[in-house]
Amino acid sequence: MKVNREMIEKMHQEAEKVWRPELARLMKETSDPFINVIYDADPLEKIFWDNVVLVGDAAHPTTPHGLRSTNMSILDSAVLGICLRKWGSENLRSGIEEYQKVRIQATLKQVLHSRKLGRLKQGLPLDNGKNFDPRKSGPKEWEELKQKNMPFFNGVPLPDYSV
Repeated sequence: MKVNREMIEKMHQEAEKVWRPELARLMKETSDPFINVIYDADPLEKIFWDNVVLVGDAAHPTTPHGLRSTNMSILDSAVLGICLRKWGSENLRSGIEEYQKVRIQATLKQVLHSRKLGRLKQGLPLDNGKNFDPRKSGPKEWEELKQKNMPFFNGVPLPDYSV
């Protein structure tokens, strides 16, 4: 999205308050800035219908703030493969149902956590209606922003390998 002169001036004023002088100067020297709009979507309750199975970003519309999209996509593929191999082509629907059951429980929490991180990082209101101000934050808030607090950061649910 192209920006107008008023938006650019506001961005420069905010940059001078928040960022190091070198970064604020770089922003002022950028001749043609743009805004990268991020759309937030609710987690999906289903990731397959009839003969359509979603994987990757189609299965979990997450914002980039959680830094998990690629990992989530790889896990989708791995879990789907495990489930299909486990159930075989004669029980395809059971394999896809298990894939959905396993992945929904993890991706739901990860999408919502990523949303919260995005709202924190952008100073937007949280579920409690309060805004996060990084200039007034402390160790408790900093801890919450750490990547290790992403649900299932150290391990995700996997299907039962036994048949």
